[in-house]
Amino acid sequence: MKKKRIVDLEDELTNVQKRIFDTSKELKSVNDISQENKNAIKSLEDELEELGVPIERDYSNTKNQSQGIQVYSEEYFQRFSDKIEKEVLKEITSNSNLLPSLTKLDYTIAVLIGFTGFLIDLLLVKIPKDTTYLNQYTQDGSQLTKWLRSLGINEEGKLNKFLSNLEENTKVSYDSSTTSTFEGYDGEVSGFYPKTHRLMSLGHDPFFGLIFSLIDIFNGSISLIDAKGQIHYIALENFQNTPLKGKAMAPLLWFGHLLSDVCTKMGIPIPGWGFTQLLQFGSFGEKDRTVADLTRWMYLNGYDLRHFITMGTVPGVIELFTRIYFKYTSPKEELVSPAYAKNLKEIHDYVRLQKLLFAAHSVATSGNVLKIILHQGNPLVFNTAELLGFIKQSAKMKQIYTREKTGEKVIKGRESINKNWNNI
Repeated sequence: MKKKRIVDLEDELTNVQKRIFDTSKELKSVNDISQENKNAIKSLEDELEELGVPIERDYSNTKNQSQGIQVYSEEYFQRFSDKIEKEVLKEITSNSNLLPSLTKLDYTIAVLIGFTGFLIDLLLVKIPKDTTYLNQYTQDGSQLTKWLRSLGINEEGKLNKFLSNLEENTKVSYDSSTTSTFEGYDGEVSGFYPKTHRLMSLGHDPFFGLIFSLIDIFNGSISLIDAKGQIHYIALENFQNTPLKGKAMAPLLWFGHLLSDVCTKMGIPIPGWGFTQLLQFGSFGEKDRTVADLTRWMYLNGYDLRHFITMGTVPGVIELFTRIYFKYTSPKEELVSPAYAKNLKEIHDYVRLQKLLFAAHSVATSGNVLKIILHQGNPLVFNTAELLGFIKQSAKMKQIYTREKTGEKVIKGRESINKNWNNI
């Protein structure tokens, strides 16, 4: 079966070849007759000269005469057709016009915004609190985190009256802080004590905690991951007779208890941070800590939700400044544009915005790596919020490059046809 071509000029080229050949024959006949006439005129001129009649000869047409039009072979036209076929296929399969490139100004602004994020990370975010890392490097803590840690407590460092009452009225089973409450449980719960119980108890997670808190409140239990990465589900005797009314209020109990814990000395962990206790691998630092040991140490040294909010200023500033720049540099939409052109513009604007954000987040994330180096490898310098922003942007870029582009190609092809047609 003959392969179907996008541009099939076989019949057209055959007809063109035939017409050129016929025209060539006619021109050759005309050329022969013209040459015969010229020869006859020359003979007459010679005879007149012999008779003594003065003759003025015209030498303007004595140059090389046309030898007829060149007749191209069928192979020539076939090669011409193949060339067109390749060019059309290249245009159809090309994605370059579907991924609008950034200008030099775009890249410059994106880099500047990313660098601004790095400066905020370096000068504002810093680390959760003042510390002497490895007992020799004095490093300053974040003033913003310090201010956040002062909220909700009085001068004596105790919860204010509102939060204190909230804590008293939102007692939950998963708030057990020592293993002494695990009566009748035979399993060993490693590293579980008052300072770590919110990290290990999954009900205290600001994001996933709602799910685990509902399970624990309804069953009078605690779900946790200990320092060795062991998952425990422990039923607590004191909470087995929780009235149905209390269970019905489980979502409010979770939120109220979480709110009362935010302003305590240890605070609550970063969303998902408790699951890092499953990462029982790696060997870092002088004490050969695993990833789980390292993240637990970070939490104990102030790496909690309040510092996460401070870290969030970096991706927040990047998103804000980039979108402002994008808004004021995007070409305005033409009111008379057809619907398909508007749709294509919306897609290209979205792609441009995501590429700007990706460039800015890449610079800021690289800056955070440099910040870690400048702080002698202190893991407290690690900006989780910015890393999440970079991961999110990387995922969006992958979606952009792997998206279905057929519709865009059709629209782009239509625009190209209209443009070339108008230039004819």
